[in-house]
Amino acid sequence: MPVFLDLDNTLVDRDGAFSRWANQTVPAWGGGEADVDWLVRADAGGYTPRSDLARMISARLSHAPNELEQLVSIMRAGLVEHLECYPGVLPGLGELKAAGQCLVVVTNGDSRQQRAKIEHTGLDTIIDGAVVSGDVGFTKPDPRIFEAARSIASDGGIAWMVGDNVLADIDGARALGWSTAWVSHGRDWPEPWAPTVAAEGTADALDLIRHGIADAR
Repeated sequence: MPVFLDLDNTLVDRDGAFSRWANQTVPAWGGGEADVDWLVRADAGGYTPRSDLARMISARLSHAPNELEQLVSIMRAGLVEHLECYPGVLPGLGELKAAGQCLVVVTNGDSRQQRAKIEHTGLDTIIDGAVVSGDVGFTKPDPRIFEAARSIASDGGIAWMVGDNVLADIDGARALGWSTAWVSHGRDWPEPWAPTVAAEGTADALDLIRHGIADAR
């Protein structure tokens, strides 16, 4: 059975990495604690376009680089440098892999940036492949990105999708009839329908999938 995996804030702590980078970098650019808080809010979990965020930083912080492309590159490199998988993710993926499951990352974002995250965190040594929206031209929840991921999976059977975003990950995969595992990070489920399973953290979600697959055999 293939297991498809969101990257940011599912396998890796993307928001935590951005916050750590901001706390390290903003003081060097002439900012204080309030500016760090502002930057984390302005980032909006990565949904603010990097060029727009670079303009905002340049306007607010007097010692930030003025060249916007350079500033975008600094942000992207700094994020990767501070990035880590959530606790238990690598062992959990390893157990699924050892059980014969095909693991494919399905992620929205710039291809070079997303693949750098995968390599930096060691995910590239475990997963079987990755589909990035920047490569294929569609973003989750567009069914075509899920279909592209399914096309590179090495096995058939019931597909699982693991993710933290209700619309992009869970509803998008649900529309294709896949089983879904929602990573809540302590949030309440907002919809009248429910995912197949839910867990507060990713390691627990992977464990639920592993046991579910084993019970189905």
